Amino acid sequence: MTLLHLLLAFFACTGYMLAEGQLAPVRVRLYGGLVAAASAIWFVIDSPLWTAGAMLVALAVGIVGLFTALVWLLSAALGLRHTPSMVAVQPAHEAVAAPADRRGHIAATRPGALPSH
Repeated sequence: MTLLHLLLAFFACTGYMLAEGQLAPVRVRLYGGLVAAASAIWFVIDSPLWTAGAMLVALAVGIVGLFTALVWLLSAALGLRHTPSMVAVQPAHEAVAAPADRRGHIAATRPGALPSH
């Protein structure tokens, strides 16, 4: 494997992880999937034996899928799988100041409005 193959494999695995995870927004996950697919295709095309490159890509995807399944099963066995409950946001009640109070506050912020002693 050349340095280019290692770089393409790194981009393919990183992009695949980014696309499959829930840490990034949908747009970033889409770009991660595109980078992963392009890097994997380029890896297979640039490999001296394209069949060996394709098998290596399939093996990497299968290992990541196996790891994901094991983590899912372990979290289910430990009871860590739960959905976050949605809490309705209550509007904040703001106190409305009397017009005289607001005028005084605004007047105090103008230059020269403060009395000098």
